[in-house]
Amino acid sequence: MPVHNAGAYLRPAVQSILAQQDVLLELILIDDNSTDTAIQSLPNDERLKIIQSPGRGIVTALNFGLEQARHPFIARMDGDDIAMPLRLSRQLTYLLDHPTVDIVGAKIELFKDSGAVDRGYALYQDWINALCDPLSIANNLFVESPIPHPTAFMRRSVLQNLGGYNNTDWPEDYDLWCRAHLAGLRFGKPDGDALLHWRDYDQRTSRTDQRYAKQQFIDCKAHYLSRYLKLQGHHQCSVWGAGPTGLKLHDGLLQNNVHVVQFVDINPKLKNRTKRQKPIYIIGTTPSESELRAISTPCLIAVSARGARQRIYTALNQAGLTEMQDFILAA
Repeated sequence: MPVHNAGAYLRPAVQSILAQQDVLLELILIDDNSTDTAIQSLPNDERLKIIQSPGRGIVTALNFGLEQARHPFIARMDGDDIAMPLRLSRQLTYLLDHPTVDIVGAKIELFKDSGAVDRGYALYQDWINALCDPLSIANNLFVESPIPHPTAFMRRSVLQNLGGYNNTDWPEDYDLWCRAHLAGLRFGKPDGDALLHWRDYDQRTSRTDQRYAKQQFIDCKAHYLSRYLKLQGHHQCSVWGAGPTGLKLHDGLLQNNVHVVQFVDINPKLKNRTKRQKPIYIIGTTPSESELRAISTPCLIAVSARGARQRIYTALNQAGLTEMQDFILAA
């Protein structure tokens, strides 16, 4: 648990881990240069180990915590969330019962101190909770992060073999999941109720840290999508979506030496036009199988309009195209 000025949220977060049922645990709390007194107010418990980060920033704190860990399983937790009492027990059981799964997440329930959770975050919660089996998580990995970081649970050796966390311009957890995916590792989540209550507030890192900006996520996707495509023997692709998201993805792929041969779009106003000096293949809003099969593959789906991704997925699937080979969901 890396902590930087968690304030009043820290004590209930720590207590929720110390109250875990049916597991033996050690909670390693890494103080990332906090200036408040929240850590000093924590209860005395022999299972709670508080250490000072040797540097600054969450990546340094996480990697230092990993170095101090002694036990075979690692769970992530943040200093502002609440773990349900059976979270660790159920994740451990799931991991032991699913030997082909390497990284375990959990369903989440967003909450705020007052008021309703933003609609965008509520939709993200529903999306996360719908992805539990390894195949659906893998197929959606380039859409958004399907494993909230404070739900992650894995063998310590898995995290060590991946080299720990990278200090990049994008979120360290999404970077780790992409690296794990390219290394052939598999993700899963226990069915049933949410195992983590994920706090939403104005100062949460995903709202304030520039690494979580949309452009940084696109840069991360382009970085790892390009490597994924090359592993499949592809050095070129098409991009479905000639709007801002598709154009940014195009630019990121180009920087990683993957050539976009065409854009695909349903907007008839773009007929006979180009974007980034690339042709735009216009198809109907209810495209025929022949139209879809004429798209240059692999095709990266970079349409972020609500509901559009599912409609495109359904059409491509019904046309007999194969996900993660002929097309990849990327927004």
